[in-house]
Amino acid sequence: MSLKHTCPPVWAASWSLAAICLAAAGCAEPPDEPDRQSWQIITLGGNRVGYTSTSHRHVDHDGEELVQIDGLTVLRVQRFGQTTEQQMRFTDVQTPDGKLVRLSASVRQGEEPMTIAGAVDGDRLELEIGTLGKTTQRSIPWSDEFGGFHAVEESLARTPMQPGEQRRLTTLLPGMAEPVEVELTAAERELVTLPGGQFELLRIDNVTHVGPGQQMRSALWTDPDGEVLKSWTETLDLETYRVPKAVALAEIEPAELDLGLDPAVKVRRPIANPHATERIRYRVELDGGNPAEKFLSGPSQRVVPVGPHAAEVTVYALRPAVEGNAGAPPETPGEHDLRPSNMIQSDDPKIVRLAREAAGDEDAPWRKAVALERFVHGYVTEKDYSHAFATAAEVARQREGDCTEHAVLLAALCRAAGIPARVAAGLVYLPPHRAFFFHMWTEAYVDGRFIPLDATLGRGGIGAAHLKLTHTSLEGTTAYTAFLPILRVIGRLDIDVLEVR
Repeated sequence: MSLKHTCPPVWAASWSLAAICLAAAGCAEPPDEPDRQSWQIITLGGNRVGYTSTSHRHVDHDGEELVQIDGLTVLRVQRFGQTTEQQMRFTDVQTPDGKLVRLSASVRQGEEPMTIAGAVDGDRLELEIGTLGKTTQRSIPWSDEFGGFHAVEESLARTPMQPGEQRRLTTLLPGMAEPVEVELTAAERELVTLPGGQFELLRIDNVTHVGPGQQMRSALWTDPDGEVLKSWTETLDLETYRVPKAVALAEIEPAELDLGLDPAVKVRRPIANPHATERIRYRVELDGGNPAEKFLSGPSQRVVPVGPHAAEVTVYALRPAVEGNAGAPPETPGEHDLRPSNMIQSDDPKIVRLAREAAGDEDAPWRKAVALERFVHGYVTEKDYSHAFATAAEVARQREGDCTEHAVLLAALCRAAGIPARVAAGLVYLPPHRAFFFHMWTEAYVDGRFIPLDATLGRGGIGAAHLKLTHTSLEGTTAYTAFLPILRVIGRLDIDVLEVR
């Protein structure tokens, strides 16, 4: 059986995270002319896939002069032959010396955007996050030394760095309104080729710490005034370049790169009936990294390092009656695995009704979870790769999407039925291609363990052909950060099938 809706899981969401962290993110420009404005094009693997705009203007608020920084990031990429467009808008309003006063953001990855509005109140940043049918509040500890979405670019423009200088900043992660620490290290000036010619620019290496053990590495090139003219990230050779407005807004031709097909990982030995397997042992190699640090060990998967860049990964077709990885530590769900959130609106009236209809009179948690998986498999009828990552409430209404939409709807139905659930991301094997593709599925907490379910298959659980990189409850504005492990391995994996049972 092949996947009904296969996709690179949160791939679009995750790559958006990298793109907006490196492009000068901002919010759409208001009607009046800005004091100054810059434009950049975004390239991925050498293909132009979008643009960004950042503008500055002075505004008056109750007699106080403030600076408003707006911008827009637009990305258009191919996924399985369909064009996906994502728009991300961000605004910082700050004092002339860079102290954040308020912010707003809009990230559109489905039909309905996620919106974020916030204001600094003393030593707290008070946020309101909105998605379809769900508005939540969040309060974050705040300091005047912290910066908004544009803190890195603003710091460099106010005080340009010099070769050998180091700088640490706390800034908001674009799209998530989450404070992160950024380490900047200025290297040497070097000759850089840009669309307008060659320029001597200062290279600044960046390390952004986005969570426990999770980092994003990138680089910026600035002119003597501290203006960023080029950026680069290690993920898929993503770059931005400063260009004139007309160049940035020029028509974007469909790129040869397809983010659904091109990141696939081919295998030498095919797997027969992959989703009916009980156990598969793999050898996984990661160019420039240790796969034992990227793939998760747990009840359904055991990861053993066999070298600095290699690991053996054994995957089990876990069920309540199957032992799986006997050495895995016990699992305990958190409150965030059961309560509703902006991405998984398990208290949405339509989702509550669907969960009740799908589960019927079934009381046993596992049989109930399987009934919900089977329901989602039949309920999401329209394959659609044009949306990057819709919320559960959107899927419940539209009945369309790919693996991400199946996963979030199933997680919402499980929670609505009283079963803790989260989503997992990694790779799945597709027989027609003899390759692994990036994918997303659901895990339901039953009998003391999180057990995988995949509504794109609807088989009552999965076989041993899913390789897990990460999992997340998709809680709050930090939901997408859990998918950074995918960014860190794309284009760098080699997978060999050692044993199939």
